[in-house]
Amino acid sequence: MVSAPLEVGGLMIMGITLLLMLLIPVLPGQFIIWLLAMLYGVLAGWDKLGIWVAVILTLLMVVAAVVDAVAGWWGARRGGARTRSIAVGLGAGLVGIIFLNALGALLGILAGIVLMEYSARREWKPSLRAAGGYLLGLLVSLVVRFFIAAGMVGIFAWHVL
Repeated sequence: MVSAPLEVGGLMIMGITLLLMLLIPVLPGQFIIWLLAMLYGVLAGWDKLGIWVAVILTLLMVVAAVVDAVAGWWGARRGGARTRSIAVGLGAGLVGIIFLNALGALLGILAGIVLMEYSARREWKPSLRAAGGYLLGLLVSLVVRFFIAAGMVGIFAWHVL
């Protein structure tokens, strides 16, 4: 039986975060869930959360962040993109985020990869395939991050309820 609104509130926000991860793929849900768990530890006391649970949740959050960082690069490379094209794409994504937030970042990355690949190969098909590879990497990242985040919520619930 749940006795404290802190546990229920935390789990509700974590559940909403999981749903939002599916609707907003760039949402760093694993970080938000980790932050909520750490906030619970501060507010309720680390003896209620458990230091080992905090360590496990931290490790899972770091793994999810690494997967997120590497997956787009991996997908673009699998699609045939050169490292220079990926780097330019990431730079264009940083510019895009200024103007259109997450959508601008995605469009900037894709445009950067396509334009750099086209300038090197003078063919659209392999250039578009490289950008498609990046999108595939993002999809892989979303799936992995979602399952890690769901596991984090499960671990948190198991230890605090």
